[in-house]
Amino acid sequence: MKRGYLIAIIMMLLLLSGCGIKSHSYNPDESSIFLSKDGTIMSALVQEIDTKAKSEDLENFANTEIEDFNSLNAQNQVKLEFAGIRRNTAKLMFSYSSFECMKEFGKFTQDNSFDLKSAAVYKLSDIDVSSMDSVNIPEGVNGKYIAIIDGKAKVYVDGKITYVSNNMEFSGNTAKVDGFNYIIFK
Repeated sequence: MKRGYLIAIIMMLLLLSGCGIKSHSYNPDESSIFLSKDGTIMSALVQEIDTKAKSEDLENFANTEIEDFNSLNAQNQVKLEFAGIRRNTAKLMFSYSSFECMKEFGKFTQDNSFDLKSAAVYKLSDIDVSSMDSVNIPEGVNGKYIAIIDGKAKVYVDGKITYVSNNMEFSGNTAKVDGFNYIIFK
């Protein structure tokens, strides 16, 4: 009988994993941004703290900042995805309606954890890369998506990176970029 319940639970988890539950591999240990295949953009602010602050205080503070920003910017909406403190490290994760929204929210909160001028994701099949002067994808590089980034940040993408321009460092789904770069990923 117990085995039947276990099998039922496993089957439910398998079904739910394919039915609209969005999962992505963004659990950063330092301040960074996340770009998904569908164009969703997130950021994380990760910082060591010396105080005995509580996770709920951090969450309340972040929600107040978001409410103030969203009330001033009806089209640019920010959502708190996570707020917590663990082992003297505070982590805040936000999602944004657009890159411009992320940039404006950074100015509003005086967050200078990354310096980006632009960031966007496209399906490679939807754009003509050959018409872009600054983009040259080497022969044999595979991927379905391209993230075009101008600025300095640690970037996570929603897939496995196969190429990063300008010989920038990358591993798995993470790259450190500085300047104009593009990331090809599956």
